[in-house]
Amino acid sequence: MPNLLAELQAYYRNFLTADPEQLGLFYRPDVVFRDPVHEVAGLTAVRRYFEGTREGLNKCVFEFDSPVVSANGACLPWHMHFSHRALQGGKNLTLRGCSLVQFEDKIYFHEDFYDMGAMVYERVPVVGSVVRAIKSRIARAGEG
Repeated sequence: MPNLLAELQAYYRNFLTADPEQLGLFYRPDVVFRDPVHEVAGLTAVRRYFEGTREGLNKCVFEFDSPVVSANGACLPWHMHFSHRALQGGKNLTLRGCSLVQFEDKIYFHEDFYDMGAMVYERVPVVGSVVRAIKSRIARAGEG
């Protein structure tokens, strides 16, 4: 399925300009999409979810690293370069993650893995300092 994966990566390269109506080219109607925020089932629900995640974004570009591919699945490592009006004054940010996809003729399961703390919690003024303090405490405890 190299073509399917290449086309999927091309679609996500600029998430803000990608047409949600094109998702049917990659995903089956019964697709399940999961990330640290939400899980949705069905192509229509995925379209609605993606449209909602665009709100507030000024930029959202995915840069893909080399995928690890098996007969019916793949792990697609990526860096998401984004800016959101509610995070650090809209400045450019980068988040590392990966997508696990399972497919037959099209993708029927897609799960994104990323550090929600690095994406949001650490970037909110008061919450961010609390999260960073907790992470620092845990790291120090692991050293001892």
